[in-house]
Amino acid sequence: MPFSGFKPSAAPLSVGKYRLQQKLGRGGAGTVYRSFDPKTGQPVAVKVLEAHIAGNSKMQYRFAQEFQSASKLDHPNIVRALDFGLDGSNIYLVMEFIDGQSLGDILEKEGRLPEDSAVRIIDQVAQGLDYAHRRKIVHRDVKPDNILVRADGLVKLTDFGLAKDLSNDQDMTRPASGLGTPHFMAPEQYEDAKNAGPASDIYALAATLYTALTGTVPFDAVQSLLSLAKKLSGEAPSPRMIVPEISEHVDAAIRRALDPEPRKRPATSLKFARLLAGQSVFARTGKSGATRVASIRSDDRREAVRQWKSHGTVCVVLNGSHSRTPEDNDEWLVIVKDVSNAGMGLLLARRFEPGTQMLVPLERREGGTIERWAEVVRVKGDKFGHWFHGCKLLTPLTDEELTQVQAR
Repeated sequence: MPFSGFKPSAAPLSVGKYRLQQKLGRGGAGTVYRSFDPKTGQPVAVKVLEAHIAGNSKMQYRFAQEFQSASKLDHPNIVRALDFGLDGSNIYLVMEFIDGQSLGDILEKEGRLPEDSAVRIIDQVAQGLDYAHRRKIVHRDVKPDNILVRADGLVKLTDFGLAKDLSNDQDMTRPASGLGTPHFMAPEQYEDAKNAGPASDIYALAATLYTALTGTVPFDAVQSLLSLAKKLSGEAPSPRMIVPEISEHVDAAIRRALDPEPRKRPATSLKFARLLAGQSVFARTGKSGATRVASIRSDDRREAVRQWKSHGTVCVVLNGSHSRTPEDNDEWLVIVKDVSNAGMGLLLARRFEPGTQMLVPLERREGGTIERWAEVVRVKGDKFGHWFHGCKLLTPLTDEELTQVQAR
């Protein structure tokens, strides 16, 4: 509910139990400060609603909604919301502190990114978005400034200030109103933000990747009528026209996700990420086919033929419920690096402890998939916030099945 009957103060020294120590940044709705939780001693980020808009009941509602939306989400690629309150004349939101910088700042300092770096960042954001979408939360403001990259490569999506809870009938967005950042907004959101859904976030994610790869936005000055007309018709220049080194499959995935028709975009953010990982983007080893090597360690440590691979698929990870029904567990994009009769090498944007079990579909050469339950036996850190998982198969692949596995 909105707060009323107060006049907000400017630049407070503290709010609630949090003493504001350092200004970290400023957005359209609030200023973010570094602080510490006096109970835990851990650093936190405190967002204080801007004084000139804090008296607006609609902005108060949206600020409260940011906490309500983010507090429902507990995912390694989403900034956690910790606390929310009113201190005299100030409304504030307390969030997990991220030791890093925004993708927007990185692009401003370094210019466009190499393809493998950009795709790995977007892969992690896609994981967080998929988690939010399956819980009926639409972000509605995905852009480089709202993507935080930690020093160790872990990526987190932040700022749910414009988020829409599809499970909540209350929505302050007026019909035919646009919310979000114009350069990254989907056409349907530009025309009517009230009807924005997961497909709108996928469009914005693709526009963000476009910017990261090319150093420019898909549509310049979208406030102009000509640019808006181009946006609605989907006439964005191909990323490869700007940077020819971009892979054909990455270019095609971006153009598909930027389609002006929501139904023509990838159905989920994970499917978009899987299109991006269609070939060896994550590690250009130059290996292909099969070779005779020691398999990923299994109980008998036997030798097996390992197929060198690098393509994306979506696995189901048991989350502790001991149920092997997919809807009861978490889905993660996984890059299958190699497969043998006895094991797999998997790359994921999250560390899973040894003993974790996951159902991994493997593509057949002739179409269809071969599914196997794999158990993590060892984990090794990889660059860009990913981890390599050496897994043993609970049911080994036969030699015939192994030859059917699609290798790229």
